[in-house]
Amino acid sequence: MIDRIAFAAVLVACGSSHAPAPAPVPARTAPAGPSEAERERAHHDEVVASHRKIEEEQQDALGASCSEPAPHDKHPRCMPSCYPTEPADPRAGKKLAGPAVIEHVVCRREPGAYLLADELEAGKLAARPERGRFPPPPKKGSWQAEVAAWLDPKPARGDAIAVTGSWRDTTHPLTGEHLQCVTVSRYTRATHAVDACGIAAGCEADGNAAARGINVVHYRLAEARRLQAAGKLDDCQQAALEAIAVARGMPRWRQYAKLNVEHWTDHAAYRTRFDGTLDEDALFAAAASLGSEAETVYASCGGAAGAPTTPAQEQSFHDCW
Repeated sequence: MIDRIAFAAVLVACGSSHAPAPAPVPARTAPAGPSEAERERAHHDEVVASHRKIEEEQQDALGASCSEPAPHDKHPRCMPSCYPTEPADPRAGKKLAGPAVIEHVVCRREPGAYLLADELEAGKLAARPERGRFPPPPKKGSWQAEVAAWLDPKPARGDAIAVTGSWRDTTHPLTGEHLQCVTVSRYTRATHAVDACGIAAGCEADGNAAARGINVVHYRLAEARRLQAAGKLDDCQQAALEAIAVARGMPRWRQYAKLNVEHWTDHAAYRTRFDGTLDEDALFAAAASLGSEAETVYASCGGAAGAPTTPAQEQSFHDCW
């Protein structure tokens, strides 16, 4: 009897014992993400870095220049056709001592809109001593007097301008534009040499970047219009986009060049290739207007909204062309 009670006690003792409870596993929590302030700071840093990169690209492009002698025709602009750099007047450097006559070609696209187009008859125009009497000025109120006044509004005392022949129709070989041209002779007693521009003005042929810029804009716009009419829309976009880029870049470059005085030379007049002889403000206004026209053509040819351009494209006109 005692043994049974002891055995039962043992069973009770064994049944009442428990294994140690497992240690609780700490709940896992996801790592905390960046706070709103940290995200805003990171976004701000990205924006600042992006703007700094753009500014650096713009400054590099604005400061680009070319050490090669003008004209820089070793670097043709082929976008899509190759724009030929304006050549220097073939008479450049010829010294004229005493009375002399210098011939020019003046063209008009419409009444009152003239341009000096000596390159259309390069090699045929004279620059020679003149021993005879200078001709009288054109009759007041005549179209000849208007042309003479456009070429030289205030001729020096004793000088004269003579218009030879009548208007002759021609087509500009670069733009396909219809023009009417006439030969104009400038008689002068001043001793000087003919310069690369043919007259005393800044021009592309003597390395002037402002004249170069508007020439490129005008040429590309005319090209884009021809390509649009021919249904060549991809090429139209390419030509129009270069016109847009250079028109955008010109005023930024002028501001930069004037702030860095060693990069800017003032000219009383600029002899452009397709837009006549302009003063500085008129040149930049004309370039902006042509650029706006190019934006319209670009959009009509299926170009991307806003016509995006890079600093390098915008400033290419004053680098090695």
